[in-house]
Parts: sequence; structure tokens; C-alpha cells
Amino acid sequence: MKLRRTEKRTSWTTGNSRRAHWMSFSRAIGISILYLALSGHVGSPDAWYEGNAGPYRVTVQVRMPGVVPGVAEIFVRVPGEPPQAVTVVANKFDATGAAPPPEALVPVQGDAGFYSGKLWLMSGGSNSITVAVNGARGSGKAVVPVVNVPLRRADLDPRLGVTLSVLGVFLFAGLVTIIGAAVREGSLPPGSPPTPANRVRARRAMLATSVVLALILFGGWRWWNSEDARFRKFIFKPFASLAVIETASPQPRFVFSIVDSTWVHRGDSAWLRRHDANSFTPLVTDHGKLMHLFLIREDLGALAHLHPGSADSVAFPSAFPPLPAGRYRVFADIVHESGYAQTLVTSVAVDSTSAASPVSLSDPDDSWFSDPVQRGARRVTLADGSTMTWTGAKNSIVAGGNAELRFVVRNADGTPATLERYMGMAGHAVVARDDGSVFVHLHPSGTVPMAAQMTFEMRQPGDTVRGQLGERIRAADRSMMSVPLATTSEVAFPYAFPRAGNYRVWVQVKKAGKILTGAFDAPVVSGAKSAD
Repeated sequence: MKLRRTEKRTSWTTGNSRRAHWMSFSRAIGISILYLALSGHVGSPDAWYEGNAGPYRVTVQVRMPGVVPGVAEIFVRVPGEPPQAVTVVANKFDATGAAPPPEALVPVQGDAGFYSGKLWLMSGGSNSITVAVNGARGSGKAVVPVVNVPLRRADLDPRLGVTLSVLGVFLFAGLVTIIGAAVREGSLPPGSPPTPANRVRARRAMLATSVVLALILFGGWRWWNSEDARFRKFIFKPFASLAVIETASPQPRFVFSIVDSTWVHRGDSAWLRRHDANSFTPLVTDHGKLMHLFLIREDLGALAHLHPGSADSVAFPSAFPPLPAGRYRVFADIVHESGYAQTLVTSVAVDSTSAASPVSLSDPDDSWFSDPVQRGARRVTLADGSTMTWTGAKNSIVAGGNAELRFVVRNADGTPATLERYMGMAGHAVVARDDGSVFVHLHPSGTVPMAAQMTFEMRQPGDTVRGQLGERIRAADRSMMSVPLATTSEVAFPYAFPRAGNYRVWVQVKKAGKILTGAFDAPVVSGAKSAD
């Protein structure tokens, strides 16, 4: 699958003026360029999974390489008695050949049950990593979907550049000298001095050789620049998107639109060929929703979690919640039938008129939160009087280390609460850095979209018609939503903050039919480079 993003964008018209749309669109493009270090989530490209591999409970972290092909770092924790072997193997979504042999992970010395290793990811696009565990309890496997895209352009080490330049000059001069000596003395008897005519011919040959070599080097330089420019076009960018608030109706309506030409023209094969553009598979529901959309005020003072529907997978309208005025960053998670997941990024300004309007929910799972957050608090009171405590919080949260995102909910009288299934999970969490450079939507199973995982678990030989696999994924997704949740008052999310900074963590649970949100500040300091 090609990973090239086309530069051409298609404007999208809504109810506001064309000038306002263009300004919003320009901001959207600027934000998309800002968040280049992005795959499934903004600024947090690692994939996390926590679940079962047969009889074993595993926590998996995949640190993506950021280049294609590249080497991924993989960490696996298996609690309890350490298994005999842990192996990993990569699979491409649309691969037709056999998978390579699995790679064995090695135990981390001094940490029983913790394994690490590296794995080549040769293909871009939608991939999966199968983790196999074998031991006294038997064997089991877990599938972790990943999106492998080029996120950066590797720089040449200056010292290596100088070394190569010196060697290049030496080779250039050496070749010119050898050609000159061959023409000047190659036809002379041994010991005979070169004649003036031989010397003239040698100088001409050296000049001609210098010109030819210079032309070759110039051609190579032009070729290299052309390849470099082509590679830059392949660096991943999310779909261009636009968000507007329409106020013409009695209740404000929020419309999120995918305005990227590649997606808008996805059904036009001739257009895609002309523009050398990607061909993306249709969207599928994840946790019962076609899109999970988040509005986060720039000062982290408010959050909305919406689930707009769509008739064409281009425009996604929903009722606008009563959020306080301000500028909001907008993040939209979508999953394709191939398992390819991405987060779209834009922004929107909320004025006092929109903030004061009444709301009628478009989706029963929509929610919003704008209550004050107590700095440093690890126990907060929820809207119904119950409490949420961050039991895993540490005095110092270290970037790259286990974030210990474990929370317990208690009723107002202090007894353990009974959590209900909220979109198929015991809870959902949102993590955002104060500058907007990091955003991630977490589940108790990690960052892995359930729909993407189903893609690799359910794909069968012959699934070549678009929509055939997608319908099975949607059916399985609906079935998963109705599975009863084990009685619990706790919820945990595997994650490691990617870098130091000030973060906010919102944790959402469902209790007695009501969605409750707890918000916590999370200052993160520099430290470990590998997650536990």
C-alpha cells in the first residue's frame, strides 16, 4: 500500500462564509503539518496492548521505527511463572506470501517475566505483530495491530558526511590521475620518457575525464535530490480535516469533515491514478462508533467526547455540547477495514453563543466535562457524588516508564462502585499534553483499536472484495458491545508517557447508566527510555 499523501486538498463548504472556511482550513493544514510525528495517535506512536495470549496475561509495547523499512522494539511482560519462550512475527494486512519465521525475545536480566527484542517491519501500512507465548500452562497468541508509516527523514551524521566527502575527493583525483598516466605512458616502452605530444594527450584525457565525472556527479546529485523530494512526500500526514459549528438551527451543530482530496475522491480510480494517490479501504466501527471525536480546550480546561455518524464518511455531524468558550483542539479517531487507524487533527473556536445553547444528544454515549481540576489531586469527586482515585499515581512520573494508570471508583458512602460497560469497555481514558503535541485515546486493552485487531483475527483467504471483511468486523463489534462486564470498581490502562511535560488525564466510566468523568494532572519528568 502506498503511503504517499497528495498535496492537493479539496475545499469543503458548510453553512459559514467562504472566508471563514478558508481561515479554518488554513489552520487545519497548519496543525496537520505540526503533528507529523503521528500514526494511530498524535505524538504517541507506540502501540500498547494488554490482554490474553491463550492462558497467559500479557502486556505488549511496540515502539515503532518511524521509517520504512525499519526495526521495531518490542517489550512483553508475562506476569506469574515465566514462560519458556516468547516469540514475535510481523504480518502485512494484504500479504499473499508466507510469514517469516518468528523472532525470539530475550528475558530482561533482573526482571522476571519481562522480555524484549527487535523485529524488522519491511512493509508500510497496516501490519500486525503476533506475540506467541509457550510455557508450562500451554501456548497462546495475541495479535497486536500496528500502523507502520514513515514519520521522519533520517539525517546523515556530519562526521560520516565529512568522511565520505574526503574519500570522494580522493577517488575523483585518483581516477583522473590514473587515466592521465595511462594515456601519457601506457604506449611507451619501459623506461622511455613521455613526449610532449603524449603529455598533451594526457592533459586532454584528464580534462575529459574530469568533465565526465563532474557530469556523473551532477546527475547523481540531481537524482538524489529527486529521490529525497519524493521521500518527503511519502512522510505520513493524516487526512486534512475541517471542523465548524453551525448555529443556524435551534441547537448548534458541530460538523467534522474530512476534506482530503485522496479520501473525497476515493471512489474515483482514474483520479487516484492521475494523482498517484492512496487507495483507502472503507471505515469500520470501533466500539460501535464510526468515529471517536474529542474536543480539548487549549488550556486543557474542557473536554468533549462525541460520536458523530455519517452518511458519506466525509461529513460527520453531531449536536454540539455546552462547552465553555475558547479555542479547542479537535482529534478524530477512525479505523479502516484494512486495520489502518489514524487520528485526524484540526481546531475550532467556540464562542459564547454556542457555549450557552441547550443540548440534545446525538448519541447516548456522548459526554463532556468542564469542571475545575484540583492541581495534584489523586482523588476527585465525580458528578454523582462518587469518587475516583488514581491508585497507581507516583510522586514522580517518568517519561518512558510505566505510567501506572490505575483507578478505583467508590460510591459516595465509600463502598466499591459497580462499573457498567461503556462502549464495550470498563472505561476510556484520554491523555493530552498541554501544548497539544501528544494526544492518545486509551482503553483497558491499550491503544490498539478493537476493530483493527478484529481485522487480523477475522481475515480469511479470499477476502479481496471491499466490504466483505468490514461487514464481519461490524457484526463482531456489535456483538462485543453486548458482552457482560465482570463486576469491578477498578479500571487500568497500559501506557507510558512519550516525553516530559505537563499532561492531563481524563478517565471516563459508566455507573448507574450515567457517564462520569474524572480529570487528573500528570506532570512527567525525563528519565527512562524504555517502558516497563
